[in-house]
Amino acid sequence: MSYRNLSIWKNIDKPLLVMYFLLTVIGYLIMYSSTYKGLNIEDIFWVSNYGKQLTWIIITFFLGFFILLLDGSFIKNTAYFTYGIVLLLLIIVLFMPPIKGARSWFYFNSFSIQPSEFIKLTLSLALAKLLSDVGSKFQDFKTKLKAFLLIIIPALLISIQPDPGTMLVFTCFVFVLYREGLSGNFLLIGFFTVLIAVVGIFLKASNSVFFIGETSISGNVFFGIILFVGFLFSFLIIRYFVLPRYRKQKIKRLIIISVLGLSISGGINYVYDSVFSERHRTRFQIMFGIKEDRKGAGYNIYQALSAVGSGESFGKGYLKGTLSNDKYKHVPEQNTDFIFCVLAEEWGFFGSILFISLYLSSLIRIIMIAERQRSKFTRIYGYCVSAILFFHFMINIAMVIGLAPVIGIPLPFFSKGGSAILSFGLMIFILLRLDSERKVVLR
Repeated sequence: MSYRNLSIWKNIDKPLLVMYFLLTVIGYLIMYSSTYKGLNIEDIFWVSNYGKQLTWIIITFFLGFFILLLDGSFIKNTAYFTYGIVLLLLIIVLFMPPIKGARSWFYFNSFSIQPSEFIKLTLSLALAKLLSDVGSKFQDFKTKLKAFLLIIIPALLISIQPDPGTMLVFTCFVFVLYREGLSGNFLLIGFFTVLIAVVGIFLKASNSVFFIGETSISGNVFFGIILFVGFLFSFLIIRYFVLPRYRKQKIKRLIIISVLGLSISGGINYVYDSVFSERHRTRFQIMFGIKEDRKGAGYNIYQALSAVGSGESFGKGYLKGTLSNDKYKHVPEQNTDFIFCVLAEEWGFFGSILFISLYLSSLIRIIMIAERQRSKFTRIYGYCVSAILFFHFMINIAMVIGLAPVIGIPLPFFSKGGSAILSFGLMIFILLRLDSERKVVLR
């Protein structure tokens, strides 16, 4: 082994590498258990779901080892190129035959690739390069515009497929931009927007009606009136209690928030009735506890909850799950979106807590790695990786336990899917490679 390779191994972050390896191994064991019907040596490679998963893991380890041999500057200098290639694939895939109603995959017999999984990786690199280039200042409007375009363009292409779950993942990059100097007002506006949307959808889904005297008003209209009165009251406070030199700026922000809030509140009716399908409307009603549909749109959620609950404190034991195993077909998609059910049933509450602790520890470690960098490129990339993994982790588990609508977000290192396994693995290996140069790279 050469001195250069020894230097890489010496400086590589061992805790993150170990945690990634543990998550991958545990994820594979859970995947194997979810499709277990008895041991068959012929199924180990490619024939079965767990055979394909193992093949993708081996490919990821091989490519990860290759990445560790690359120079960090090469990874940075090719960031725009790799982003452009995957963006082109996102355009081409729109012309492929739809699979389950979405044009998201390139299929070659039993082999498939999903470009939307890789755009998260290449976008992270491109965004890090844009914001770390010499002379680039995020406070400049031009740089902000470029950053938002890098994020919005692939998000729009994915929305056309359509794949709303993956599209929502791109919202996590707002936290990266906030770390790099984006005004906190954007986060407040985003939180305010989500809050209005959630309340509006709840009022619409529940068919709420309010009475003013003898006049009945729908819940959304009444909510819009409350918002308008609140905005008017805020304007009066600013007008008479804020110093003149700050007044104009705050009124401008209030107008933006008011227009945005009232537009969302008013548009909920149209979106709910015309854009959402009956299945989506039913899922929102189930999520808010308005309706039960155990044999229809709510089937997946109720089956998943029963599997999670059956694990109790310590679980049924490895390979002893019944509700989340492919043999009995109790939980649909038990090895993709709902694979957490397998872990919860077989390992129980305490096993799930250990898994969550391991996952959160890896996220904290990634943030620690990002913060210790002298290279701005590596720091930004590290925050991108942590934001992506956290969003997937949070939404997937919330989906399984009924706190979020089912939107098709895989659990990193666990859910079936070669593209996701490869993409998440390469994210970690690239970060490990860039971090190994932290003592010699200044930008």
